[in-house]
Amino acid sequence: MEWRDEGIVLGTRRHGETSAILEVMTRTHGRHLGLVRGGRSRKQQPVLQPGNRVDLLWRARLDEHLGVFQAEAIEMNAARLMDSAVAVYGLQTMAAHLRLLPERDAHGGLY
Repeated sequence: MEWRDEGIVLGTRRHGETSAILEVMTRTHGRHLGLVRGGRSRKQQPVLQPGNRVDLLWRARLDEHLGVFQAEAIEMNAARLMDSAVAVYGLQTMAAHLRLLPERDAHGGLY
């Protein structure tokens, strides 16, 4: 199983020593989670900041599996958002509300 989509990073969690679990909101696949190998590296950490737009390639053996993401930056919004406390609060609120949505259920209007 494989798909490619554009998404907005909602957050990351550590997984092991070098990987991260990435949570994104995509246009056609909804809120989705996946493993990013090397996600805690100096090269990947800036790309995986909340608010950034990324191009995603997701792969898994079955659709129900967590899967593995390959993420490339499209637009690095995180640094620009950190200049304003209101923008950071808005981003955190948006991410918290989007986490209430069911996983892998497309909501194109919310994207």
